[in-house]
Amino acid sequence: MVRKKKLQVVVADPLHPKGWKKLREQEDIAIIGPFDCDADLHSALAEADALLICADTRVDAALLSSAPKLKVVARAGARLDNVDIDDATRRGILVLHVPEANVMAVVEYTFLLMLAMARQSGHRDGWNEYGNEELGFELAGKNLGIIGYGRQGREVARRAQAFGMYILAYDPYIDLSFAREQQVEVVDLPELLARADIITLHTAYMEKTRHILGKEAFARMKRGAYLINCIHSGLVDEAAMMTALDSGQLAGVAMDVWDQETIANSSELLTHPKIWVSRNRKVATREAQEGTAVRVVSDMLSALRGDDYHNVVNLPFNEAMPYRRVKPYIDLAVKLGKLQGQLAEGWIQRVEVELLGEGLENLVRPVAAVLLSGMIRRVDERPVNWVSAPVLAFEQGIVTSQTKDLVDMVDYPALIACRVYWKGGQRTVAGALFGNGEARLVAYDHFEVDAYPNGYVLILENEDTPGVIGKVGTRLSRERISIAQWRYGREKPGGRAVSFINLDQRVPEVILTELEQEPEIHQARLVRL
Repeated sequence: MVRKKKLQVVVADPLHPKGWKKLREQEDIAIIGPFDCDADLHSALAEADALLICADTRVDAALLSSAPKLKVVARAGARLDNVDIDDATRRGILVLHVPEANVMAVVEYTFLLMLAMARQSGHRDGWNEYGNEELGFELAGKNLGIIGYGRQGREVARRAQAFGMYILAYDPYIDLSFAREQQVEVVDLPELLARADIITLHTAYMEKTRHILGKEAFARMKRGAYLINCIHSGLVDEAAMMTALDSGQLAGVAMDVWDQETIANSSELLTHPKIWVSRNRKVATREAQEGTAVRVVSDMLSALRGDDYHNVVNLPFNEAMPYRRVKPYIDLAVKLGKLQGQLAEGWIQRVEVELLGEGLENLVRPVAAVLLSGMIRRVDERPVNWVSAPVLAFEQGIVTSQTKDLVDMVDYPALIACRVYWKGGQRTVAGALFGNGEARLVAYDHFEVDAYPNGYVLILENEDTPGVIGKVGTRLSRERISIAQWRYGREKPGGRAVSFINLDQRVPEVILTELEQEPEIHQARLVRL
């Protein structure tokens, strides 16, 4: 018996013991690392299937180029600013992180800083420069402005309401009905800045949120407001923040993150009398560290084995549309993509997608990515998969669009239709899911069919005349090729027809050629689905 090769997981940075324990319990996993030098890390990556990192290792193009077999990069933490996601995506590498594991730790630490500011306490000597004349303030009755109303922002809001605070929230993707149920007032950013007594940041850092609080934003703030940032230094223009502090526009700032370049150029941020600074203590809890390690290992293993895809940032699955819930549609799209890719008679130039069925409108992106992965031809060393397919399609000039009326088949409760164009031709196929989750091919160009898209399938385009089925069956039986299913569709009696023949093994090319020499058979193609 041949023993299956173990999956190689490279652990580049220190990991909590609970994470190590879970890794070592996996019989199909070989663990390598951590390492004393970059050279050892690069060497180990030559055979690696997955790379697990924390904050110390930078995953850039140079590192990824030394990992030709890499399938997953897993970051033990929420931030991904040390991972080149674009390059990983071009290489078809899944990138995942753990955005939720530290939520409660960050939320509680936000309140520690808020209360410290309110009581003017926990600061360096010299904060109370006026002795007993400087008093703190109460949280009750104050307006708390929350920028970013995801799970972290929602948990902050709940606790702030317990203190008697009024909540203002800004988030472009906010669920308005949910926010209203939680008695949170949703406002735009300028209004939040103008009304909030305390502002706390809980939005993800990306290019469009870089310096979301800059010179203009500080000028719009309510004079004497306070700011809390436990998320990412890039969300705040620190030079503009210092100016706002010195002018009195800001009364105080509490921060657990800061720009290292700012510190290198000036120590004023660390010594300013109106700034509370802690050194990355927001996730320094046993629960956060253990939870992060265990969750990142679990998610990495699920993605590596193809079982599930939690928190993968370069796949279009999320909490509202988890992979396991939509897996039947994805599996159907895989079949249709492979069918179109193997039958296309030229370089595909355009792909059109249509989804029919209640609640399927949000599935267009993942279905399109999966369809493309079955059609795109590999032109370099990069793998073609769900991650890389949209990028490769763009590079190859393939236009992808959502459209309507590809097929006239409204009777199916859940249907995916796909039309591809190449120079001089096109083909439309459609598949449907039935109540038991079974997938069927229901349309092939203008033919209505009821075929099983599984395994080896011999597709014949022929005239609907007596004897065709007998000729084909006889020829296959001579080669001892067993027929599992034979599904037939035709325009009309005596017209054009199409056969989908599920086989137990591959048909030699010579047999396909011989079948096409029969006068009634126009085309014989073998696909594997």
